[in-house]
Amino acid sequence: MAIKIRIPHRKGNPGARRGFRDPVLRFALGCFAVLALLFIAFFSYSYVKYDRIIEARFKGPVFANAAKIYAAPHALAVGQKADLKQIAAELRHAGYSDKSGESSMGSYHLAGGTIEIAPGPGSYHSPEQATIRVREGRVESIAGGSGSQLDAYELEPEMITSLFEGDQRSKRQVVHYNEMPKVLVDAVLAIEDRRFFQHSGVNFVRFAEAAWIDVTRQRHEQGGSTITMQLARGFFLTP
Repeated sequence: MAIKIRIPHRKGNPGARRGFRDPVLRFALGCFAVLALLFIAFFSYSYVKYDRIIEARFKGPVFANAAKIYAAPHALAVGQKADLKQIAAELRHAGYSDKSGESSMGSYHLAGGTIEIAPGPGSYHSPEQATIRVREGRVESIAGGSGSQLDAYELEPEMITSLFEGDQRSKRQVVHYNEMPKVLVDAVLAIEDRRFFQHSGVNFVRFAEAAWIDVTRQRHEQGGSTITMQLARGFFLTP
């Protein structure tokens, strides 16, 4: 005996069709589509912008044209013996001027028993200004640029020599990666970035490890920057 089974044909899910007609759902999908398009546009714009910046930076000379060697800075502390004329002489030797804006290294101003020091944009030193007061041959007080009292202040170090590069006096030679000894590469990676060849520029595992150590030990002990991030910081950011 033959048994016939009739399976009804399903023409679709009416509930699903009604769901797409829901104005709340349609509004949510529209918002998501708009946000996705805005994100894609912003990402594309940023990618093209910074790609051009990086390309322009590496087209020119990668390294500075001269290597400068400085003497150890002279630190002045409260209570230390000091002479204002000697301080002014040291600043002049370091390239400072007694007239504001005349030297990119910085300027100083003697007034009574004080000397005001203002490092300029070409200063090797920190940009913080200072006013040093000397009384009876000793440093009485040191005030920072914001008016805060300092225990000590380092004067601009004097440049000993500048090793210029040129066709006849080159002091630096660019070495390609394949010219470096493997032991040198391994040593640098062991110190700075052990997973350099495994990540794409950001080591999230290292970030998590450094954050865990900082939290558990309640102080900043380790960083998570990679060699790529250090290069970007050195080339595209200011101190």
